[in-house]
Amino acid sequence: MHEFQVLHGAERGEKAALLLSPLRQVFKNPSSADILHNGSQFTLFLTAPVQAFCQMIDLSLSGADVDLLNDAENILSTAFSEWEVILCTSSNLDLVWAQVLSDPFLRRLIIRFIFCRSVLSGFCPPDDYEQCMPVCLPQLPNSVSPRSEVVQSAVIQLAKHLGAADCFHFADL
Repeated sequence: MHEFQVLHGAERGEKAALLLSPLRQVFKNPSSADILHNGSQFTLFLTAPVQAFCQMIDLSLSGADVDLLNDAENILSTAFSEWEVILCTSSNLDLVWAQVLSDPFLRRLIIRFIFCRSVLSGFCPPDDYEQCMPVCLPQLPNSVSPRSEVVQSAVIQLAKHLGAADCFHFADL
């Protein structure tokens, strides 16, 4: 259990919205991941999702890979737009998230959190799943869960595009 989870439900006044980093980072090649130089994998997913994805699967892109990188960004941009609509029109969205979604910056963080969580759910070894998964409190709707079809299909598409489908254990690969 994450130590900050105790905050949820213990608030005085308004309920808090929490995005909590995983307890453990995961990489295809842990020895090549320079955590001291690159910082938190979770933070990288929230700030530069394609870069975080590439770092996790140990894919180094050079200047010659501009088209591959642009296509990857377009895959995510399309997916993120779709997830944003799903979130903003969800009938079972917790009021805390509904209030936060009105801010474009915070909405972008939540969408990138959804991506991070789905990527890690397909990448993490099953025995380390709980340690590798980021947590959000209160829960987001099932329509954007890590294993929902709309979210998982975008991660699968990105993984296939970057030649990393073999790194994931999704049923649809």
